[in-house]
Amino acid sequence: MTTKKIKFIAGFAVIIASLLTMIVYSSEKMSLYYLTVSELEAREIEFANTRFKLAGKVIPGTITYRDGKRTVEFEISDLIDQDPSANKRTIRYSGVVPDTFREEADVVLEGKIGPNGIFVAENMLAKCPSKYESQSYEEIKASYE
Repeated sequence: MTTKKIKFIAGFAVIIASLLTMIVYSSEKMSLYYLTVSELEAREIEFANTRFKLAGKVIPGTITYRDGKRTVEFEISDLIDQDPSANKRTIRYSGVVPDTFREEADVVLEGKIGPNGIFVAENMLAKCPSKYESQSYEEIKASYE
């Protein structure tokens, strides 16, 4: 082989190795665990210094604004409909609060657990309430009578 071919192959190998490294690094950074409050309570030690997504429903009466409405603190639970005293998690979020954020709204938060056990969210998504809720058979039947 000539030195020109060796340089070409070495350069090509460096480019391929760089691309593979970037793909692996970016996929690790973009992939986050998605947990409910109950799952987090069961596996909290695993996620002590890790970013992840946390889903739950805002508990009524727990929303408090601080710093001129720039920071909001509230509690969420995933079993609010079945057991109001179920697993709860206190959330602190600083940023633009979505318009759909309110009591009993479904939220998905991205962040990590702070040293005091409060989940510090960096991003917050609030589920848009559906205008087209499904009706039971009895409700449909009663509407035609």
